[in-house]
Order: sequence, then structure tokens, then C-alpha cells
Amino acid sequence: MKSIFALIALLGLPFAVAAAEAQKKPGEAASIEKVEIQGDAKPGGHVVAAVHVKLQRNWHVQSHKPSEPNYIPTVLTLSPTPGVKPTTIKYPEGTSEKVQGLAKPLSVYDQDFQISVLLTLDGKAKLPLTIPATLSYQACQGASCYPPKNLKLDIVIGGEKKPK
Repeated sequence: MKSIFALIALLGLPFAVAAAEAQKKPGEAASIEKVEIQGDAKPGGHVVAAVHVKLQRNWHVQSHKPSEPNYIPTVLTLSPTPGVKPTTIKYPEGTSEKVQGLAKPLSVYDQDFQISVLLTLDGKAKLPLTIPATLSYQACQGASCYPPKNLKLDIVIGGEKKPK
């Protein structure tokens, strides 16, 4: 009897995954996999926030430096937060992708990617700090693109669990 329930559960799994994908709105191809803080978070110090972006299969987004000025770039924007200052945001290089119907190859991110932000903490910063951020992007499949999306996230500094 247990094997019948296991078989039913196993057969239902693809439908559950499909249902979760179906709940996304058109063009919502990106999600935040995790935000990783690298370095020792202490007042007066520097840390790097690595934002790991996951893309759905068969989708791409324009890189931070698109191949045409009228294409919408992928941009990470941090809200001003007392006690911390973003100094450098590093985006990955785009991949050149030839799309049928377009004369010039696109500069895109066509798989999971990471954006790194160097953050300088004020000498009087009170930890933990939460920096609200937004990832703006436009998702496309081939030459068909959807309206731009804004994905909200928080970058938390000093709230990480220290290994014992």
C-alpha cells in the first residue's frame, strides 16, 4: 500500500513544479538565489555582497552593458542606508548571442550570474544593517521581450551566523 502512495506522490511531483512555474507572470524569469556577504562585517570595514541571480531555462536578460543603447540593461540599485556606502558594483561580462531577426548579436546573461557590491561600513555603523535593493531587468526569449521587471531584495550585513 505504501508503494502506491509513493508512486502517486512521485507522479504528482512534475505537476507541482509546473504549477509553481505557471504562477509566475510573463517575463518573471529572474529570481534571487542568495545574497552572500564576504569579509568581516565590522564598523569601519569593507565587505562584498555577492548577489546570486538565477535565470529560468531558455530565457535571457540584457547585460549591464547592452549591445544597443535602446535595450534595457540589467541594473542593481541599492537604497541609501545610514552606516553603509556602496563604492563599486561589478557586473559580469555579457555573452554574445545571435538572435534570428536581429542584425547585431545581443550582449546578454543567458544563465545564472552574480553581481558583486563593495560596501564600506561607517566607523559608527550599528550592525546588523539591512540595505533594501532592486534588481531591474528585461527578460526575453529569442527576439521576444517582456516589459521590464523590478525584483526587490534585502542585503543584510552583520546578521550572518558565525561558525563555531
